[in-house]
Amino acid sequence: MSHLDAPLPVDRPDLLSIRAALRRLLVRFGPEYWRTCDSQRAFPSEFMRTMAEGGYLGTLIPEAHGGLGLGPSVASVIVEEINRAGGDGAVVNAQMAICGTLVREGTEEQKAYLPQIAAGTTRLLTVAATEPDSGADMSHLESVARRQGQDWVVDAKKVFISLAEHTDLMILLVRTEEGPTLFLLDLREFGTEIEIRPVDMIANRMTTMLFIDGLCVPDRCRLGSVGGGLRGLMKGFAPRRVLAAAESIGNARFFLDKSVQHAIDRRTFHRPIGQNQGVQYPLAQAYAKVEAADLMRWDAIRYLEDGRDGGGRSALAKILASEAAWETARAALTTFGGWGLASEVHVERKLRDATIFVFNNMLLSYVAEKVLGMPKSF
Repeated sequence: MSHLDAPLPVDRPDLLSIRAALRRLLVRFGPEYWRTCDSQRAFPSEFMRTMAEGGYLGTLIPEAHGGLGLGPSVASVIVEEINRAGGDGAVVNAQMAICGTLVREGTEEQKAYLPQIAAGTTRLLTVAATEPDSGADMSHLESVARRQGQDWVVDAKKVFISLAEHTDLMILLVRTEEGPTLFLLDLREFGTEIEIRPVDMIANRMTTMLFIDGLCVPDRCRLGSVGGGLRGLMKGFAPRRVLAAAESIGNARFFLDKSVQHAIDRRTFHRPIGQNQGVQYPLAQAYAKVEAADLMRWDAIRYLEDGRDGGGRSALAKILASEAAWETARAALTTFGGWGLASEVHVERKLRDATIFVFNNMLLSYVAEKVLGMPKSF
């Protein structure tokens, strides 16, 4: 165990063995594997097959539906360890977390996908919700579905949709007369009628825009109640924030692992650079913030696993963890100097990954309104 490892919950000794098993597995998928994926803008297919073979993709799927049903504590350790090993846990995070909406809202016919998702033979990686004009304001959707007999006709334009070119199933949020509504689309059935355009982004999230024009969708594809789509999605927000926090904590510990070792090993002017307070202080300050964010991560998980409302705690965990990872990235650049910008050192790639998580304005508004009781902002 690294001296930088934070203690795990004392009542969960199983997490220690899970962490150890993951570290043995992830040796095969170190930073160089992910540097290649990043440079080629490639999907990590071999990695996903290995994670599926280990059963990890079914972590949040109930045993009754072919999963492990181990809850957010195990899921958070998984994505943290992937990122700490120099990888990108986003693909595993998506496969684990998005299926929660299917578990809660799906019909028995739709839930038949769950064993396939747990086994990795079917991918559910994408929620298409954000739009070009409304952004994350999902209460003002321009994408619509209108009834046509027993079916629906869908017109939609979505932006910043990750992994759409690599998923089999996609959850789509559109507006109906009754309100926002979800549809579960099998792209193996409807994919030829959906236009997907890649959007080149700072990090390799395989981001796209989606265009759907007059797509006829049977009502069996509706996920949850008509008009209940936004509520259905929001039920999964707290677990997904916890996993985003865990990804950031993994990124931060990757930076710390590399930076502390470099500060010890690298010598200039006949002494280790780690003797310099200009190197020590930024790393020590970042480490303190990472540990504080980690405590909030486990606090939020306790809320979720006790069945309490974890909205506020999960929001705080994500805010603190993403900001801690960003500060740790800056400290890593200070430690490595110019080499921190070289792809072979892997700091610049992980810094680009860290930028994805620091957009916290919506969460800050949530905390101000829902936790602090302040008036709703506009």
